[in-house]
Amino acid sequence: MNGIAIHFVPRATVTLFSSLWLYLSVGGVVFLFLLVMFILKLKKKRKGVVRLEKKPISQNADIHQILNVLQKSNGQVRPVLLAASGLADLPVTIPVNLAVSLSNTGKCLLIDLDSKRDALAKVFEVDSSKIEPHLKISPVPTEFDNLSVWPARYFDLLKQMDLRSLLDSASQKYDHILLYAPYLTVLADRKLIASCSKQAILLCKDIERREQLSRLLKKCDCEILLNA
Repeated sequence: MNGIAIHFVPRATVTLFSSLWLYLSVGGVVFLFLLVMFILKLKKKRKGVVRLEKKPISQNADIHQILNVLQKSNGQVRPVLLAASGLADLPVTIPVNLAVSLSNTGKCLLIDLDSKRDALAKVFEVDSSKIEPHLKISPVPTEFDNLSVWPARYFDLLKQMDLRSLLDSASQKYDHILLYAPYLTVLADRKLIASCSKQAILLCKDIERREQLSRLLKKCDCEILLNA
């Protein structure tokens, strides 16, 4: 009619294009979903990482200096106490960065002795609110290979600080053991903590409190590796 040609697309071709479009759509949705899940997982894994600071964390010490001191210390498993009289000198970023770094050279256990904040449990997203009475309480693995933590609230839930037994058991399983005590001067168990620790990193700007902590550690035969 009037020279107009009408072309019909075969039904098989339409079906083929429809199927391809369906597969491409489904594939795109699946790809986007997997991409979003990967990004969320990556963010979660990196959430506990705290960037190493180059600025001083105390008067004369930084994280790299502490790592050098620890690496030069005795090769045996000797629990190292990170002690201070307040958060200004020993924020949670310091033990976290040290533990993550040490976990690259062996199994590391990070023990939190700050029951008021239970900060390490929050950093590593550990639920320390309750434990099952019939289960044996034990350190919690983190998302970092070779790094486990002992939340401070575990001591409260166990209704005692049997730190010596914990360290004796941990020394058989871990290459590095760090104890985080940012308020050591006011802890009721400070003598027990100092006597159970073999070595200590003392970070305290206040001269009077630093001397007080030094006397406590020396009296309990705890070797001071760094006093800053």
